[in-house]
Order: sequence, then C-alpha cells, then structure tokens
Amino acid sequence: MACKFLIIDDDYEILDMLKILLEVEGYEVDTASNGFTGLEKLNKNSYDLILLDLNLPDIDGEQVCKVIRKNSELPILILSAKESVTNKVLCLEYGADDYITKPFQNIELIARIKAILRRCACDHGTDEENTNILCYKNFIIDIENMIVKRDDEVINFTPKEFEIFLYLVKNKGKIVSRDKMIKELWGKDNLYKWSRSIDVHIQHIRQKIEKSSKGHLYLKTVSGVGYKLEE
Repeated sequence: MACKFLIIDDDYEILDMLKILLEVEGYEVDTASNGFTGLEKLNKNSYDLILLDLNLPDIDGEQVCKVIRKNSELPILILSAKESVTNKVLCLEYGADDYITKPFQNIELIARIKAILRRCACDHGTDEENTNILCYKNFIIDIENMIVKRDDEVINFTPKEFEIFLYLVKNKGKIVSRDKMIKELWGKDNLYKWSRSIDVHIQHIRQKIEKSSKGHLYLKTVSGVGYKLEE
C-alpha cells in the first residue's frame, strides 16, 4: 500500500506542485491550506508523513507542529522560507523530523522524504509484526525477499553472503566464532565443508558493505576467534 502524505501549506501553487510531484513518485497525497483544516484532517484520517509550512494564515506552523507531536509520532517535514538557524532549531525541538528551506530542489525534497521513511521503518523494525524487516545503521534488510539496501541502493549479496550478513546483524556487537556461525547456519555436518570458504565470504561482505564508507570498518576480524560486526 502506498504511503499517504498530508501537505499543509497556504500557497496553492506549491500545494498543486507538490501533489503532482509526490503522486508521480507513487505516494497518495491529501492537502490543507491552513492549520485548522490540517488538524481536522489529521483527526479523521491516517497519514504516514506530514509536510508542514510555517507561514499559515490562521495558526503558526510551529504551533501546528507542537500539537501534532503532542498527539502523534507521525514524522513531520517542515517546508519554510525561514532560513535562520534559530527557526530550524526551534522546529526540531518542537518535534519536527527535518527542515527544508524554500525554494528547494525537487530531488532534494524526495531524498529527504525517503530518508525520513527509512528511519521510520527502522524505528518499527523491532516490532513483532515487522520481524521481516531489520535495520542496521543505514542498511535495511528485507529477510523474506533476501534483499539488503543501503541508502536506497541494493547490495548484491549472494544467498550465502546474505545468510552470513543477517546472522552477523542479529549478533551485532558480539564476537562470533567461525565454527559457531557455520553450525548455526548450516549445521555441524557442514563444519569442514564451509570452514575453508567462510573467510572468503566474509571478505566479499566486507567489501560490499564498506564501499563508499570512507574507510570505516563495520566488520572486524578478531584474530584467532572469528568476527564482530560493530553495534
């Protein structure tokens, strides 16, 4: 099901432009041209994200932000022509999740929206009903479909690499021995078979997850013992 957004802005040109832009991206969009209407729609409908302007004709956008956050954990993205750091800090303190200054590039807006939705997916990833999705840092792991994404980019793991990476994520922060990993993933009968190739798989995983990480080492080898994925 597509995510549904509510845009609260008194500029009808911006409302129309954003509605078209977001619908092209595959989202459902509802709009409100003032704060009271926006809050009324929030009480009657379910949304996945609020895009909120600060200069509204009836209520300050900051106050709308505070009311929304007091009653909901819905992510809020502020859209505003106010460029001062003070405004940005206040909105974040009031509960906004991000702040983008008008005029903005459409590509940046879409990127920020996707980043917020990723963070929300990670926040909910520990719920029992969402156990098919795990998050590790900026990686999202779709267990059912054996897909790993980093910042919307799919990492091309082989099935064995996926199994190993998933196991390490579930045991992040712990030192995992080679033998224990092999036994738990493929059974003790395969200990000899996989003991020689496990290091090669780990090397490939490390190369893939640490690509463009500016030298940061997520996956460390513990000499004589096994491996440890940074918590």
